[in-house]
Amino acid sequence: MEKMGNLRIRKAKVNVKGTLIEYDEYYLVDEMGEEIFDRNIEIENDKQLYDIYKKQNNLLTNSEIKKIRQKYGLTQKEYALVIGVGEVTVHRFENGAIQTEAIDSIMKLSNDPDNMAFLLLQNRNNIDESLYSLLLQRVSELQTLKRHALVDIDKFDGDTLDFKEEDVIDVAKNIIKIYNAKVDKLARNYDIVPEYITNLKLQKLLYFVQAICLMVFGKKAFSEKILAWSYGPVVNEVYQKYKQNHDGEIKSEINVKKLSSGLNQIILEVVNSYGSMEAGRLIDFTHEEDPWLKTKLNEEIDIDLIRKYFNKVYDN
Repeated sequence: MEKMGNLRIRKAKVNVKGTLIEYDEYYLVDEMGEEIFDRNIEIENDKQLYDIYKKQNNLLTNSEIKKIRQKYGLTQKEYALVIGVGEVTVHRFENGAIQTEAIDSIMKLSNDPDNMAFLLLQNRNNIDESLYSLLLQRVSELQTLKRHALVDIDKFDGDTLDFKEEDVIDVAKNIIKIYNAKVDKLARNYDIVPEYITNLKLQKLLYFVQAICLMVFGKKAFSEKILAWSYGPVVNEVYQKYKQNHDGEIKSEINVKKLSSGLNQIILEVVNSYGSMEAGRLIDFTHEEDPWLKTKLNEEIDIDLIRKYFNKVYDN
């Protein structure tokens, strides 16, 4: 709220739809200390009051509704038409009005791009063809981002985990060790022939380790360049070290440098998530992502491009 010299705050209790809410109420006084009415302050008080009510009753707040709508690049009217509610409804909710549970459920569903795709198809007749085409493309992009978010970012505690950048070969050796140990365990438990990591898969996991480190710690796992090769992102130094394996398996080395707890935890999570996919699917993944798509073949993928893209992936 804009600062005003005669603005005051007091504790107030108000009954909203049967719920007693205590909140900080703003009010204005004149030079004599007498309270005076100000419409803008009353509007802000109502917004604050209704937002508290919404939180207490598990309804989307004004800002949460706005964030969902803006994710799809829609105006309030367009968003209302796409999800099948009244044209002025969203405007009212973003400005403080309390939505019904039924409409709140629709808006919560629309936050998931898969659900939004269904709503878009269901209410296609409500919007013109040009908006339908643009929104279909946007929903498709968000669906791709959602599919690529395989790591639970919230499980990392940057305050308790230490982090240190390492030489890419040491990072690669640790990926190999952790991946192959997981394969050995699966082979023992399920009596299957182990399939150890290949150079192709190693390259993709290195890329995702770099990306997740940038997301969680804001730092690089390694400083060596990641290049945009035809089969996706590649670190040439690692490729050269293991190229004699061709498309065959890479065995773990006995003496592997111990990494910082943060970097080691990132590798574990990347191996358990992205590492569970076949190498060909990982290539497809990287081919769908901006860092590879927006980089010329055989040129370096800009680290900021990786950071920005994965901020989008894990912000959905």
